[in-house]
Amino acid sequence: MSQNPAFDSSIPVLTEVVLEPVVTPAEAGQAEAEAAIAVAEELAEAEAPVEAAAPAALQPQPEPNWDELESRIVERVVAQLQPQIDAVVRNALASAGDQIHIGLRQAVEQVVAQQVAAIQFGQKS
Repeated sequence: MSQNPAFDSSIPVLTEVVLEPVVTPAEAGQAEAEAAIAVAEELAEAEAPVEAAAPAALQPQPEPNWDELESRIVERVVAQLQPQIDAVVRNALASAGDQIHIGLRQAVEQVVAQQVAAIQFGQKS
């Protein structure tokens, strides 16, 4: 493989090792402290609305309408499964139709063969 004469040495290549910057323990501790402070501030902001909403959350909730819930779930399941059910039914009907066609054809061929044989041997039916 030939090297391009316009090779730029400032562009890193695959074989170069990239070292991560060294972080001193003091810098790491300060970064952890800043992260802890940020989390504490977020929690403090989040707790205020939760405390205001707490009395409403403690109120008893009405009993759900289980029949309505069940019917909604059944409708969703049927809606999701309907295309698969249609495909299975379509395939079953096609297979049954093919079997009926084959059976009917064999029955007609057998009846015709019997009638031809009866005519050939002079029998009347």
